[in-house]
Parts: sequence; structure tokens; C-alpha cells
Amino acid sequence: MVVSEATDRLGVRADVNYVCNPPQVGGQVLEFVTEAEEHSTMQTLPGRRMWITNARPLTTDLDREGFVLASHVSSVTDFDLIQEDPEVDQLYIDEMTQLLSEVTGASRVFMLGGGKKRYGESARDKLADLFNAKPARYPHADNTDTSATGLVEIIAAVVDDIDLKDYSRHAMYNMWRAVTPPPQDFPLAVCDARSVAPGDEVTVTAITRERAGEIRHDTTGYLYNGAHRWHYYADMTPSEVLIFKAHDTDEGRSRRVPHTAFTDPSCPAGVPTRASVEMRALALFT
Repeated sequence: MVVSEATDRLGVRADVNYVCNPPQVGGQVLEFVTEAEEHSTMQTLPGRRMWITNARPLTTDLDREGFVLASHVSSVTDFDLIQEDPEVDQLYIDEMTQLLSEVTGASRVFMLGGGKKRYGESARDKLADLFNAKPARYPHADNTDTSATGLVEIIAAVVDDIDLKDYSRHAMYNMWRAVTPPPQDFPLAVCDARSVAPGDEVTVTAITRERAGEIRHDTTGYLYNGAHRWHYYADMTPSEVLIFKAHDTDEGRSRRVPHTAFTDPSCPAGVPTRASVEMRALALFT
């Protein structure tokens, strides 16, 4: 069923490692320790075999399915310099700010920090000097409603000319780019937000070590639901950016999109492991 041309691929069947030990009502919140997963209380194995549709032939919408693919040729010539060269970091921040403004029509856009590099586990030399840089292999969204609201309030407090009362809506987005050529061994899958039920969600506290110290942030993990509609973009190139929703104050639009890295069983053996750069952003709408 899978053929060589990315535009002709219908999709793949692959394992999705859902959260499989939801806590009892009133129980301890699950934890995911990014730098020492053996200490996580969240359990995700064994995975569930799911159909992941190639979204390239589809027309999607950020406020309906919750994700779109945008064409974008970056002026960054070496993505390995992100998180290493401040000028490259700022260039990429400026590019992604402009791209998200154009795609969403937002009145103002802020990147929540700089670009974040990630590499497949076999890229040990690349990972050695980085924190939280391996692909996350379970369905999650980067916030809960509560943690997203708290993050936005912090941003509004530190940016002098933001008054949230001046805006009717705000939303948060992820912007993900594969920076190694296709095929990718660990593509990113996104789930149609319309196929997710509130009962599928479970709070997971992500415990991350960064250069500034330990960060604890509540995220959303996902339980198995056979109704979930998963998608990916086969053979992404460095001139494409997958943009998807992380939070939205408008309950009539997609709120957040589960996403996960998955092992593509159709990828030939021996290809260089996937590298990617992601950014997180806040958009304000009048």
C-alpha cells in the first residue's frame, strides 16, 4: 500500500504509545521525566497499532483539524547552530514570527523562547550537550488549559505593552520543521482535534532539566481511543513547517492537537536519523 512517491502514500500502520495507567480520581498526577524516563510514573507500553494517514492530499485548517503544513524556505543555512549562535537564534525567531502572523492573521505573535533542536536517539554525539532533545514518543500536548493560562499570564506580566483585555482571543501553536532530508525514521504524527474526546485527556507533569535548572510543567497526555484520526506528512523537507494548535481560548475552535513521534515501518534501514527544530508561540487576536 505504501509506494515510493510521498504524494501517493496513503499512510502507514504504526504503534502509538498511549498513556496506559491513568490515575484514580484524586490520585497522584502522572509524571514524565524527560532526562531519566525510568523514573517516570507515566506508563505508555505496549503501544496500540493505529492507521496514520498521509495528510498531503488533504486540505486542513488550524481551527478545524488543528494543523496545517506551510511552505517556508528559511535563511538559516545550518540548523545545528540553533541554540548555539545567538544571531541564528534571532533570525529563526524573526522568520517564525512572520510566518505564524501570515498563516493565522493574528494581531501580534510572540515566540516562547528560541528554536529547540531534537534528534533521534542514535545521534548520541548531537544529544550529548543538549537537554530534553530526544523525540517524545507518546501522544501529548504541551499544556493543559490551566498551565497554558498561567504561561500566558506570565508573558503578559513581563511584556510591558501587552494587556490581554485588548484582545478577544489568544492561542498557542507549535511550529515543527524536519531539518534532515527524507525519508524520516521518526516522523511526527498529529491527531485531528475533532476526533479527541475530553475523557481521552490526562494531566502529565513533565519534569525537564534545562541549563537554567529543573522545570516542571503540566502537559496533557492521551489515553487510547479507537476514534482518533492520526495524520502525518510523508517525507517532509526542510522547506516545510508543520504548524499545529497547542491551546485556544475560543472553545468553538480546535483547542489542542495530540502529537507524537512514531517509528515509520516503511522507512528504509540505515538512513540518518531524523533531526528537527520546533518552536512554540503565542498569538493574540483582536
